[in-house]
Amino acid sequence: MSSENKYIETFKSWSKVAQRYEDKFIDNELYDDTYKKFYNIIGKHNASILEIGCGPGNITRNILKLNPSFNILATDVSIAMINLAKKNCPKAKFKVLDCREIRVLKTKYDAIICGFTIPYLSYIDCNQLFSSIEKLLVEGGILYLSFVVGIYTGSGYISDSFGNRMYFYYHELEIICKELETNNLSVIEQFEKSVKSNKSTESHIILLVKKRKT
Repeated sequence: MSSENKYIETFKSWSKVAQRYEDKFIDNELYDDTYKKFYNIIGKHNASILEIGCGPGNITRNILKLNPSFNILATDVSIAMINLAKKNCPKAKFKVLDCREIRVLKTKYDAIICGFTIPYLSYIDCNQLFSSIEKLLVEGGILYLSFVVGIYTGSGYISDSFGNRMYFYYHELEIICKELETNNLSVIEQFEKSVKSNKSTESHIILLVKKRKT
């Protein structure tokens, strides 16, 4: 199956699982310490923030709790996810947008959130996303990036109990850090969370990344 067909099936599944995803993650406190650190590093009261792949708005909701004055534009490829996010984060702005097309945005942002979006992007598309992020961030801007660590060749389809399939990409930490550096983005802080998934334990990595001044 072509890479594009994998995306099409995955995007359709996102809309089908939107409500269950909200039920599972909207009140999840596992990453709260990383949101607080991200908030503290931004250091600007009325910062402009872009979220890429906002889902039901769980991260934006937490960030706005820390500072309701942030100006957040949250994007997602799924209309169903955007509709849930609007309900959960009425103070934010929203746009239906495929993260592979994020370069169409022309505004510069003080910070960008990309929470568990790259697990659904191929290696090539992931690198292109980093290039777009670098262009969208102001100098010294901060990126919040999270993903599931694993061997890329172990990527494949995952299915829920209803038969909805998504193509899930594992990414290697060393490679992600190298690609960030290539795009003028430097890791300044790293967190790791162990999360039980079925019968195994996943390693979730959260990176706080800063765009270097040129």
